[in-house]
Amino acid sequence: MMEEKVQIPSQIQVERIELRGHEMDGYPITKHANDDVWLCWLQSGSIHILYNYKDFEVKADQEGGVYFLVMGSISFSIQEGSRDFHLQVFSASYNHLATLYSYLGSEVNNSLFSTPFVCSHDMGTVINEMLCHDFLQLELMLENNQLLEQGKLLLYLLAHIYLTFYNGIDRMRTKTNAQSFDIMSRFFKILSEPEARLHRDTQYFADRLHITVRHLFQICKNETGHTPKEFINEHLISEMRHTMLTTSLSFQEISLRFNFPDQTAFTQFFKRNTGMTPSEFRQQNK
Repeated sequence: MMEEKVQIPSQIQVERIELRGHEMDGYPITKHANDDVWLCWLQSGSIHILYNYKDFEVKADQEGGVYFLVMGSISFSIQEGSRDFHLQVFSASYNHLATLYSYLGSEVNNSLFSTPFVCSHDMGTVINEMLCHDFLQLELMLENNQLLEQGKLLLYLLAHIYLTFYNGIDRMRTKTNAQSFDIMSRFFKILSEPEARLHRDTQYFADRLHITVRHLFQICKNETGHTPKEFINEHLISEMRHTMLTTSLSFQEISLRFNFPDQTAFTQFFKRNTGMTPSEFRQQNK
């Protein structure tokens, strides 16, 4: 079957939000559950955050500050902060991730979504300096209102930021347990295979790894804070979104492509994981 490629618009909606400790009326400060990605730059002070229901303290203890990501619909809130904290947030609409999906590759996407908390202060000076340069460029583009004129340049800049975070994560993971890391790496590799879209059950992946479902669950939970099922669903949703944005396949054809018994089952799965129907998603991203 031939697939007709459709053009993806390069325009990206990016909103800049500034938060300062001495201006806060109260806590917590919550990121509402949506698909926007928050690229965060803590320039001074410290904040105590709740990220996917886990506590973290972030301090701007490196020159240029520290940087972290809040991916998609992950639960996030600032529980408290020092009076001198200064946090810049660049909130980017989800459509840029779908646009970059084929460029970054599923391994990078899975890695960014699977790490419990991605912060530059754990990644070393070189990574932090690279992110400092990129965030300064992003700030400059927003200040000069260059988003419309330089849509593609903005895409490349965001891609470089994600790849830099990915390289930092890779460094961090070398410090983790080798056996668990090997299993997680093989799990993500299997997830990246084309036939993975045909399977939504954890048993299939556990069998491929020659371990029990319980063992896979424990490793995923211990290493990332997420379950295998969450990774499987997140990967499938990313693939579905990419398919809807880059092809003219009908929803019936897409449901068959992802091994659903019918279009209704596909629609229910997509809506349960995204809060919208495939039709609503496609209409929203025309």
